[in-house]
Amino acid sequence: MKRALSFICAVALLAASCSRAGPDDSPRVIVLGIDGGTWTVIQPLLEAGQLPNLKKLVDGGLHGVLESRPPILSPVVWTTIFTGFGFMKHGVRDWKTSQSVNRRVSAIWEILRDRNERVDVFNVPGTWPPDPIPGKMLSGFPLSGATFAGNTGEIVTRDQLSGGGKLPLAYRDNVATISTQVASLEVGKWTDWFPGVVASRPSFRGTMRAYHLLQDEFYLTPLYRTDPEVVVSEPKGLRAEVSGLIGEPYIPEGPGWSRWEEKHTPELLYQHLDQVFSIQSKAAQQYVGGDWDLFLFVMTFVDRISHPYWAYDHPEDFPGLDPLKAARFHGAVANAYRRSDEELGRILAKVQGNPYVLIVSDHGFQSSNDQSKAVGAHHPDGIYILTGPGIAPRTGVPKFIEDVTPTLLYLLNMPVGQDMDGKVFAEAVEMLGRKPQTIATYETGARASTNEPVDTDTWESLRGLGYVDGAPPRADKPKPGEPAKKGKPAGIPKRPPGALEQWPEAPPNGAAPAPPPTQP
Repeated sequence: MKRALSFICAVALLAASCSRAGPDDSPRVIVLGIDGGTWTVIQPLLEAGQLPNLKKLVDGGLHGVLESRPPILSPVVWTTIFTGFGFMKHGVRDWKTSQSVNRRVSAIWEILRDRNERVDVFNVPGTWPPDPIPGKMLSGFPLSGATFAGNTGEIVTRDQLSGGGKLPLAYRDNVATISTQVASLEVGKWTDWFPGVVASRPSFRGTMRAYHLLQDEFYLTPLYRTDPEVVVSEPKGLRAEVSGLIGEPYIPEGPGWSRWEEKHTPELLYQHLDQVFSIQSKAAQQYVGGDWDLFLFVMTFVDRISHPYWAYDHPEDFPGLDPLKAARFHGAVANAYRRSDEELGRILAKVQGNPYVLIVSDHGFQSSNDQSKAVGAHHPDGIYILTGPGIAPRTGVPKFIEDVTPTLLYLLNMPVGQDMDGKVFAEAVEMLGRKPQTIATYETGARASTNEPVDTDTWESLRGLGYVDGAPPRADKPKPGEPAKKGKPAGIPKRPPGALEQWPEAPPNGAAPAPPPTQP
């Protein structure tokens, strides 16, 4: 919070929090991430009038392609987005080193924290464990121990619930409660959330739901842990506070898409991912109307739907795809964008004043190059849209993911670190008419970080989500007499001109991505 504003509020003895709605107020910025957002899906929906909130932003702001950098993995890319450094410098390099303890440099919320600015951070990948900040933080994936006995859920039969078959451990301990919940549940309906326990771990508490899939079959969600031992928020009591405000348990991580091939996955996965997305959006809505300087919320729904449902919209890319399934589940990806647009509208409707609004994605999407896997894969070209005071409608030149944090600092009237790999959006500088100020670095001291890999619980969670295979990683042990290995900072990799096909998950035959929308 700005000191001048705090002084004014104190002198006025206002009971309510002060809002910065006037033209002379200090700048504020809200960043809404659409994980996996791509113009190739957005543009047709904009033209059809099906994304009214995004259309308003596109029509009124600077927009274009935000290019990612390999490795195109969500925690790696979002860490670049919110630090301004490439992965070899910031330390979140892959799935093995994908949590906040692996980050070597300050994220933008830490930069602002050190200057008494308030930042709220919701669901940003790579932010677990949560950082102490003068605001609110709900960590994004990958998380450790957030579910018990798997994180994809299971399909069980009525006979299993009656003792006629073996149940997974998470459900065995709760079979009486589950049986009661599903006793009169109609086919195609969900139960409400109900509590669960773990007999071998008395301190564990959890919550789950059930879906009546067929006459004698039920889908049971993962047992999402809710006990205080699972710390996913800062301050620690924030998760419980959020759950009370929204009237249902806060779920920090939804089910995975790793079992996309299974017969019933398309029937229920979309619905449950939508439920978790709705919960996370409701949480952000509770605080977005507050007195923050920077507000960050990443919506991962589009990414989670695009992986398992992409093929149904592109059956021509997958010759072996079941045509009946393609016909039935066609449009799921577009629906995820429509839902994201709805939630984006609800969030922006609660914002006070006239802040800058920046929409970004960490990558785009395309069909997998492996035709045996009927899934969507990452494409380097994501999106950016910037609106706010002084920003005029324009299709901008492509930007890179490392350019986001320097631009946020510029919009907040703060100097940009000269050691950052990114630079301020040139069109923003031109439109606002002021030269970016710089500072040598914000890295005034070594950040406590580690090269140690994620633990087994996190790895198993990532496996269930569909992102990794193989055994959990082990920490590198130095030979006797050798010092522990340390990562060596390096420059951010540069894409060779015209070498799109050299990047991971590039389009077949080097096809060019669709251009961003143009102004009417």
